[in-house]
Amino acid sequence: MTSAVGRFARAHVYARDNRQRESGEAMHAPVSAAHRLAVALVLLLLVSAAPLVPAAAGAGARTTTIWSDTVVLQDGYTVESGDVLVVQSGTTIQLGDDETITVDGRLTIQGTTTSPVLLESIMGNHDGIVFNSTSDGLGSKLENLTITDAEYGVTVYGSDPILNDLTVINADNVAVDLFSSASPRINDLVIDGGGQDVHAFSTTWRYGIGLSVGAYSAPIVNGVTMDGLITRGLNYWGNSGGLISNLQISNISGATLAVAAGIWVEDSRPLISDSDITRCDNGIFVRHITQGWTTRPTFVRATVEDSQYRGIMVEQYNRSLYTNAPYNAVFDDLELRGTGGPGAKTPGLGYAAFEVNTSGVHIDGALIEDNPVVGFKAYMIGPSTILNDVTLLRNGRTSATAPLNDRAGMFMRSANWAPTINDLEVRNSSGPGVLLWKGGAQGSNWVIADNGATGVDLREFHPDFSVILSMDNGGHGVSVRDSSNVELSYVTTYRNGIGAALPELGAGIYFDETNDVMSGGKNASCIECTSIEDQHGIVVRDSIDLQLIATEIRDSVNAPALDIDNTGMTHDGTIIIDDMKIDLNSTGRAVELVEVDGLIRGLDLNGDNGGMLWDANGEEPSYLENSVIWGNENSCFDMVDQTELLVYNVGLGCDPSAPASISSSFTNFTGSWFTSGYADRFEMLGDSHLRWISSAPLDTPTYASQDNILDVMWFVEVHAINQHLRHIPYADINLTFDLHGADYNDTLPYSGQDSFGPFIGERWTPMQGWSDVNTVHTGCDYDGVHNDSAAVSLDADVSVTCLLELSNQPPFILWDSPEDEGVYASGGEVVFDANESWDLDYDELTYSWTSSIDGELLSACTATGSGNGSYLLANAVGQATCLSDGTHQITLEVCDTEGHCVWENREIELVNLPPVLSVGTTPAISAWGTLYLGITANATIHLGGTYDPEGDELNCWVETSYESGSGQPPAGDPECPDTIIRTFPGAPNQFSVTVYASDGVNVPVSWTFNVELYNEIPLAVMEVSRTGEASSATVHLDGTNTFDPEGDEVKFEFWSDRDGLLASGVTPDSAVEWIGTLSKGDHIITMYASDNRPNHAGMWNSASVELSVANSPPVALIASPTDGILTDSGELLVFDATGSGDWDTACSDLPSNGSGLVCNPLTDTSTDLVSVLWESDILSEPMGSGWVLETRLPEGVHQVTLTVEDGSGASDVAEIMVRVDESA
Repeated sequence: MTSAVGRFARAHVYARDNRQRESGEAMHAPVSAAHRLAVALVLLLLVSAAPLVPAAAGAGARTTTIWSDTVVLQDGYTVESGDVLVVQSGTTIQLGDDETITVDGRLTIQGTTTSPVLLESIMGNHDGIVFNSTSDGLGSKLENLTITDAEYGVTVYGSDPILNDLTVINADNVAVDLFSSASPRINDLVIDGGGQDVHAFSTTWRYGIGLSVGAYSAPIVNGVTMDGLITRGLNYWGNSGGLISNLQISNISGATLAVAAGIWVEDSRPLISDSDITRCDNGIFVRHITQGWTTRPTFVRATVEDSQYRGIMVEQYNRSLYTNAPYNAVFDDLELRGTGGPGAKTPGLGYAAFEVNTSGVHIDGALIEDNPVVGFKAYMIGPSTILNDVTLLRNGRTSATAPLNDRAGMFMRSANWAPTINDLEVRNSSGPGVLLWKGGAQGSNWVIADNGATGVDLREFHPDFSVILSMDNGGHGVSVRDSSNVELSYVTTYRNGIGAALPELGAGIYFDETNDVMSGGKNASCIECTSIEDQHGIVVRDSIDLQLIATEIRDSVNAPALDIDNTGMTHDGTIIIDDMKIDLNSTGRAVELVEVDGLIRGLDLNGDNGGMLWDANGEEPSYLENSVIWGNENSCFDMVDQTELLVYNVGLGCDPSAPASISSSFTNFTGSWFTSGYADRFEMLGDSHLRWISSAPLDTPTYASQDNILDVMWFVEVHAINQHLRHIPYADINLTFDLHGADYNDTLPYSGQDSFGPFIGERWTPMQGWSDVNTVHTGCDYDGVHNDSAAVSLDADVSVTCLLELSNQPPFILWDSPEDEGVYASGGEVVFDANESWDLDYDELTYSWTSSIDGELLSACTATGSGNGSYLLANAVGQATCLSDGTHQITLEVCDTEGHCVWENREIELVNLPPVLSVGTTPAISAWGTLYLGITANATIHLGGTYDPEGDELNCWVETSYESGSGQPPAGDPECPDTIIRTFPGAPNQFSVTVYASDGVNVPVSWTFNVELYNEIPLAVMEVSRTGEASSATVHLDGTNTFDPEGDEVKFEFWSDRDGLLASGVTPDSAVEWIGTLSKGDHIITMYASDNRPNHAGMWNSASVELSVANSPPVALIASPTDGILTDSGELLVFDATGSGDWDTACSDLPSNGSGLVCNPLTDTSTDLVSVLWESDILSEPMGSGWVLETRLPEGVHQVTLTVEDGSGASDVAEIMVRVDESA
């Protein structure tokens, strides 16, 4: 076989200058002149002894070259565009220093597991294999290749080679480098080491990188093992994507000029699945830099272990964009452990296991465990962050002197409303389980347990959290500090803060300065919250506008269970406690409220405890309702400094030795009681006034000073009735008292009864004891008649009936309809109804209805009224009209049998209402009231919703501004169809259309819209037919059914998104069709149609269809010699492949323009790169390549095979037998 040294094209060097900038890429490091000279001298010695490069066999513009054994490429090699290079298994390729194998055509490396191909350097470091964009789609494939001594292993510019079982050992800069929309398929890539040899002197950061994907590239990668790199394992940049699966990345560490990371993703959006990253400086680092691009990698089943600094980091490089924090990464089924721990390269240097900064993430399923740093850390995040099913175990710095946030399982600061955190579990953090500081978040279903400090620690934070279980934490279960607009619900705390000396250090739920002012919508609330066996139950310090709704405290270790102290407050405000149950057995109180005003409703105290202390601030009224309070021998219910405490329906179960006490307070108890067998008295401790209202009996209070008053008070219910026992509306009443209270006067409501009070029944003072029972005297007045009822003792709530013997009284009118100022349709039904009117004396009533227009109505509408006239239906359907059109003053007169009459007037109007016009159009009218319509098109006007209130027959019609319309109904019978279809022949380009509806009575109603006519362009109509699905099949695109509405000539174009413009023209010079063939692949065929009017230039209608064109298989045919030929070894044989070829090859790319070969004469571009190979079954090397091969054969019976392959996986084989005798 002849040999020659291949030429090296350096076009790829210029492209390589565009490698990334900082997070982009940089060009190669320079090599010194002295180094190059030394390499050259050595090469001179080596080349003299090394075999040269095997040359391409055969002749013609396109060749196939085959390499085997050892190939020495001192000056590199270029696989020219259209050429094929095949490297057989076991071949060793030696490249010169800084040289490459550049692929513009097709490269096939046929290494095997047992006999791989080796690419090494003659001397120094070569630059590996470079695929240029001209090789895209030509079927390059590398199998079982090992690359050593390289600065760059494989570089791909806009091409799609297949790389299987590629191993790159210790490449200085990048093992596999992808640019310019490269889309290779890579399977089972091994990268062992990289960057160590240049680490000490490299002036660029871009070295020690495994697989780099950039500049819009999108590879498909399955199976990667990387170990021992300096800077990056997988390096994504430049708006790239792709699918990466089954990664094993380890020991990526040591870079000083850039962030070292197992996986780096910048401005890209790959899908990365089943990755394991171990012992890297940073496991996964995601950075968004370029505005307008998307950074959003998706990681599925990623495991990150033993990182030195950060396990995972997601950030936006421009930190000033904190108001725009899109989610920049997605993690599904993540495992993260050991960050900064003993397994890291240098333990103790970790910052965070998972950190997010000015960015956002979506996490669905994560286990973050055993990290001696904060487990999850986020700063300046927003609603784009969504965390679902995250488990954090044994995280946080272990040093007690470390900042609180570094000891947390989860830490967030400055979170804009609102990240979402659902199904969170945090256990065994060295500090707080969850520490959220400034901002807000929402979420549900949390389990927070066994953490060294507070379970959930909220500071200056607006939470909206539900379903939280916080237990066995060293501090509070849930702590809320300096926060407002707090929404907590279904929170349960258990055994938190055990051993804490102070309530401020270990409570189930702790509020501190949660609100310091009252404001609408900013209250803090805890709904369905429960504290169980915590050191302290619910503790509140200096907080107002706080709501505890449906809460429960059980068996707190220390009393009080509910501890609220607002002594430090500078503003007034209240606290609401609604539906609280406390179970406590303690000598101390169950509830202590200090300097607190508020509302307590549904408080239920149980167990053996000291009850409740309520020391009010006194600036606001306070309320206690629907509650039961128990005490022990020490205390029960102590009220202090209550300026106004209103108590309703409260039961007291106080020990006789410690009754409820009142000190410096004004208190009302209403509807309250003492539990049987317990104290039935109060202890008055001075400066107090107790009003016991409509409540159970009580005993004489004990007292500590003389300035106390206790009033037992009752309500008086008054009924004013006449001799017929009917309640009298609006009667006047007056109440006078014998002992206590001023005279009281009032007017009863329409019902004739009401309750008044409370009034003092008895009064107790320390000096005078109990007074006599007060007596109330009740009087009533109506229509000049007065009566007094018998005096009643006020020793209970009393009901007094005041009887007035009245003369016969006029009736009372209750008029239901019609309403005053009602408007009704002409001749429409009107209901007159005063049936609820009544008379104090049970007299029969008669009614009359009078219209100011029609006079007395009962006689006119008799057929539709009631017997006494209380009900009347005017203008009933089927009856004569008795209520005319117009504005009526309707007078209702109601009289009893004694001649007492009352009157009431109302105004109604009956008018013939105009039609209600409802108009719609097809095409629709624009928002600015204009209908755009083709010159020849129809306009459909929809009137289906048009109607007349009186049911009059309607006439509907349409007039235009350019016609001589009068606005009056057309002659003939009236009609109002649901649709009116109009064309506008001869109309100007712009005019108005008015739609009318008339009932023949009112002025026609109308609605006007504008119309603009335009010349329509043709609607593209395309039919596709073809003779087959292969690229050699004929395709017919038929658009002859396309026409122009106005008769203009049709202008058309047919396009393929792969092959470009197929045909164009204008009728009648060109037929609206195209007949031809399409290249293989998926096509979107689009027909564009317009007309030849100048003002329609650039305006098209289109129709598209998708076509999939299959690869046309190659054809192998041996034209000569004939099968079975007998010759001798000295004869020069001509092997001719005439009749062979591939339709996907352009004839212009073949010898003699493809004369005699199968090719496509209609295209200038080949979509297949065809290789031709002649082989004999008794020769170890191929006979050669080319369509025509001249060669001699050695003695023997040869089975000669012609293989034609198109690079797309299709091939064809032809065989002949040649008998060769030994020549004489």
